[in-house]
This record gives sequence, structure tokens and C-alpha cells, in this order.
Amino acid sequence: MKRDWMVAAGQEPGPGWKVTIAVAGIAAVASIVAALIASRSARSVKKAELDAQRIRDLEASISEKKYETYKPMINLLKDMLDRREIGEDVFRASVSEFATWVTIYGSDEAVGAFHNFMQAAYASPPPVVLMRLYADFVIAARRDIGYPDTRVTRQQFLGVRINDIYAHRIFSDIDKPFADLCRDANWSPPWLQRPNA
Repeated sequence: MKRDWMVAAGQEPGPGWKVTIAVAGIAAVASIVAALIASRSARSVKKAELDAQRIRDLEASISEKKYETYKPMINLLKDMLDRREIGEDVFRASVSEFATWVTIYGSDEAVGAFHNFMQAAYASPPPVVLMRLYADFVIAARRDIGYPDTRVTRQQFLGVRINDIYAHRIFSDIDKPFADLCRDANWSPPWLQRPNA
């Protein structure tokens, strides 16, 4: 019937009408496939956004725990540097509490720096070595809590606490390699010594 109508109108269907319908069909199928892909992609993006938000929330929670973990120890060490009287019981309890939680919430760098500081503290180090290890620990805590790309030097950090740091020659080399600092101070770190067999 359609063919009769087209012939009556003087329009004989040519061989391309099947191609035209095929192209239109392909375009329709492509549109449907694109819509399905877009829908699936939108769901995937939404899931990724939810996962990213969950990770941000977890990181914020951990960051808060890290802050709560580091604050008492940083304050204890600050009080010691300010030469405030700290009872032996308070000191031991604070160090014990911190040691428990830093091994859980602290970065590997912070745990290592605290280990070195504590081991040195029990081995009568020269003041420059103890100050170096203190600076290493606090800078590791700074990286761990929220400034992973910090470029603060030990001398800058200690210069905030020691008002005449540049007047003392021993602090001019505080940023040199630790082994060189120990050698110059004639002190050997206990964690690098081998026990007698």
C-alpha cells in the first residue's frame, strides 16, 4: 500500500531506503546503549564519591585520634624543656600512655623517631643529640598529624624554642646526617650497637 502511494505520487522507492532505515536503527540502538552506559557510569561515579567521602571521614577521625595521642607527649616534652618540675610518676605514666597509642595511630616515621628519642634518653646522650632526636620526633609528628610535605628544618623548629640557637656552634650542625652528628659528639646510639655475646 505504501509502495502504491509512493508510485502514485511519482516517487518510486530507490534502493537506498533500506540503508536509511538501517542507519536510523543503528543511531537509535547507539543512543540506547549510550544512555545505558551513561546511567551505569553515573552510578559508578556516585559510588566513588560516597567511597571518597567515607575515606575522608575516616581520615578526619584518625587525624583527631593522632592529635589526641601526640598532644600530651608534646606538652610533656615542652614542659621538660621549659625546666618545669615533672614528677617521676607523671613522666612514666605519660610516656607509657603515649607509647601505647603512638604504636597504633602513629606513622612508621613517628614510631621510629620516638623509639630513638626514648632509647637515647636512657643512654645519657650529649644535649645536641637529644635535641636533634627531639626535633626529629616532633617533625615526624607534624608530618603524621597533617603536614606530610613539611619542609621545616630541625634548626627552624628548635629556633622556636631556643632563643639564641644561632649563638651556639653545636646547633649549627643539627641538620647534618645523624651518624656524623653522633661521631662529632663522640656518642654512639644504643640501637646501632651490637650486644656483647
